[in-house]
Amino acid sequence: MHILSKSTYIKGLQCEKALYMQKKHPYLRDKLSIEQRAKFQRGTDVGVLAHAYFPGGVDMSPNSPSQFPKKVQETMTNLANPAVNVMYEAVFQHNDTLIMLDILVRDGEKWMAVEVKSSLRLSDTYYNDAALQYYVLHGCGVPLSDFKLMYLNADYVKNGAIDVKQLFKLESVMEYVVEREDFVAKNVERLKAVVALPHAPVVEIGERCNDPYPCDFYGHCWKHVREPNFYTIDYKTLYSLAPQPKPRSVGYLNLLLHRPAVPEIDGTKPYEEMILAFALQGEHETNDCFVWDCFDDHSRWREAIPVLIEKLSHYELIVCFTPQNLTTTLLRHEIIQNKEVGHKIFNLFDVLQEAHFYHPAIKRGMTLQRLAEALFPDSKLFEHSRIILEATAHDLIGYQQAKEDLIAENEIVAKTYQHFFK
Repeated sequence: MHILSKSTYIKGLQCEKALYMQKKHPYLRDKLSIEQRAKFQRGTDVGVLAHAYFPGGVDMSPNSPSQFPKKVQETMTNLANPAVNVMYEAVFQHNDTLIMLDILVRDGEKWMAVEVKSSLRLSDTYYNDAALQYYVLHGCGVPLSDFKLMYLNADYVKNGAIDVKQLFKLESVMEYVVEREDFVAKNVERLKAVVALPHAPVVEIGERCNDPYPCDFYGHCWKHVREPNFYTIDYKTLYSLAPQPKPRSVGYLNLLLHRPAVPEIDGTKPYEEMILAFALQGEHETNDCFVWDCFDDHSRWREAIPVLIEKLSHYELIVCFTPQNLTTTLLRHEIIQNKEVGHKIFNLFDVLQEAHFYHPAIKRGMTLQRLAEALFPDSKLFEHSRIILEATAHDLIGYQQAKEDLIAENEIVAKTYQHFFK
């Protein structure tokens, strides 16, 4: 049975304690958010699509962890079978370390390894990932002609059916992974020793808990941090940021943006932003929230722009809550260039951050859901990523739920603004 895998190796590089907890106390992991599940699924979907770049392969994916030993043997058998030219999810194990390689392509007497990433650019983590896989492949005696990372082409524009040859880019990292083999070997031994410890190693909490990924054991490690049982805020800064003069009309805006990794609509690129829906409600329109959406047909998303311009023009101040720069988004879509919509965008997220807002219920970064749980515990709970999943589910029930959650989010925006500024 293996001790390390690609994911646990990367986890161990970030934090030895996280690796130990994953192997010995996995039940203490934080609950996986919808957003994280969506990211994992997106990676899987892009990986499957990448198979079409090298068609006709044999899928070596195991149905369960218990099949790993069997799949390792089958993979080694296929390496010697001249009838097999491509394998997907080929399983290899060396020095107690197991990997599943996305794509392995026969290249004459050797093989080309390909690891697929659902991103527009490559990061240090991806290079470390590739280095570990090379270490295992080399240890298994697999003759490699090259090792390539495959990722999405930011310049690809969809025109008809997806052209996988244009959608993906390939970059050789062979020189890098060869140079890093000794580094990987030392880390494999170090991390195996960590797993063998009688108790979890002592690691100070801090920035490492979110770099490069949010740790699965954040809640466990941070639970003993002493916190006040009340929220704090710099009211002087808060009030200095209040809109002046007091606006006569306030609208609350919730904009639902969709950035599919693989473009859905002709004329769009990977991760290109589209407006799926928006909810807009006036301060005194308590039972009248305007909702526009194109859940049933995403190709209509540009129709939102003139509607949004017209609706926003009714208010002097637009209040929103988003970690994104909504002004930039509205400029990008030529929404606030309109002279009738040249008013101020008031982003509660930025304002609360600048005023050093703190609440003990908000542990892993401020989101609208966590803010609602902290300030308005009786409010309906939701998760913004869930709305995206519902809105893209091609399901009428999902569409209705997405609309309801969109309105619910907007109600929290309104309540938060009124809580601090009324």
